Amino acid sequence: MTTYHDLTGFQRDLLEAIAGVDDEPYGLALKDYLDERYADPINHSRLYQNLDQLAELDLIARNELDARTNEYTLTDAGTQLLHRHADRLARFCDQPRPVAGESQQ
Repeated sequence: MTTYHDLTGFQRDLLEAIAGVDDEPYGLALKDYLDERYADPINHSRLYQNLDQLAELDLIARNELDARTNEYTLTDAGTQLLHRHADRLARFCDQPRPVAGESQQ
């Protein structure tokens, strides 16, 4: 089973982009979504190579929209992976944080 930390940072961002794109999550829409968040433009080759790897890991499904365009959606495994990570982050946020300069007992 693939874990969140088995993926590269870019692959994690792609999963979040697929979940976060409002319209159909096709390649260029995902690129636009990520381009807004990255300092440098996303290379097409990098984008599609990573989408292929995520599909091979069964974290996303690739469906044909038309003869030239694929739509990418999260599989159940991809959705569960993101949910587990979100739950883990939420638990961290609920934990009390030590204040700098206070002694720990």
